[in-house]
Amino acid sequence: MACYLINNKCTCINVIVKIKEHFMEWNKEVVDRVRGAMRDRARVLACMCDELFAILPADEAEKRARKAIIKYGCIRAQRDGHTITPEEWTDIHYRDMGGVFETTIEKNDEYCEMQMHYCPLLEEWKDLGLSKEKQDLYCDIAMELDRNRAVQHGIPCDIVERLGKGDSFCRVRLWKKP
Repeated sequence: MACYLINNKCTCINVIVKIKEHFMEWNKEVVDRVRGAMRDRARVLACMCDELFAILPADEAEKRARKAIIKYGCIRAQRDGHTITPEEWTDIHYRDMGGVFETTIEKNDEYCEMQMHYCPLLEEWKDLGLSKEKQDLYCDIAMELDRNRAVQHGIPCDIVERLGKGDSFCRVRLWKKP
């Protein structure tokens, strides 16, 4: 159960909380700039992976690419400055990146979940003409950032749906500890 002050009334919601409609409006210029930076990150990842796959056996190239992004997940977790909770994670994501990824949030007693309905990385990989298989692979490799950030914070994390594999959104579920 989540309770929010909406239009000066306390509203308790036990379903998906679409915070964007009630609290946040993002600056389009800032969103576009951040999306551009994310697209640059997608190009870097694609170039790095292409080079690794050109010189290493496929399984080794994938392993090394994942290892690099896992390291980045550790750096990202350190930047958080303290151990964060699933609630903090989703609140920070929504505040800082919700407009970029067109995110909706669900919070309940068991987990906090982000559903991202747009991905600038995937859009860049499409524009680069990458195959659906490469888009899926690079998307999954990129998600190592979130998986390892969650590990660093001791948060069980499930990423089942991903735009890169053809789902209608990315679902990152961060489980609360019992």
